[in-house]
Amino acid sequence: MRRDTIHYILLMFIVCTLNSCGPEADIPANAEYGKGAEIKVFKFYADWCGPCQAMKPEYEKVKKLYPHVEFYEVDFDKNRDKAVQFGIESVPFVIRLKNRKEVKKNLGYMSRNDLVRFIEND
Repeated sequence: MRRDTIHYILLMFIVCTLNSCGPEADIPANAEYGKGAEIKVFKFYADWCGPCQAMKPEYEKVKKLYPHVEFYEVDFDKNRDKAVQFGIESVPFVIRLKNRKEVKKNLGYMSRNDLVRFIEND
């Protein structure tokens, strides 16, 4: 391995260590992650997943109830690296972050009431 490659890898390790790279960082890539809302909800889904498709209208309804919460939908198949960051192996999988820290997660279908409780209760 070239010396400059080793230096780059070492530099990136140091930067990530100082800036908390990992599950808290940049999900999805186009999100203004870390800015804005205190609470963020990420739903990992797949087009081929029946429970994901059944949950989609419920998720959309809940999004309208909470304008102060940032909601993201992350395609599991197109964002495997993001799924790996969170240790996600199955979908649907919902994660709630508060102040950039994971506070709740759920694997499987969630009804509208389940989603409301998921967002409101720590």
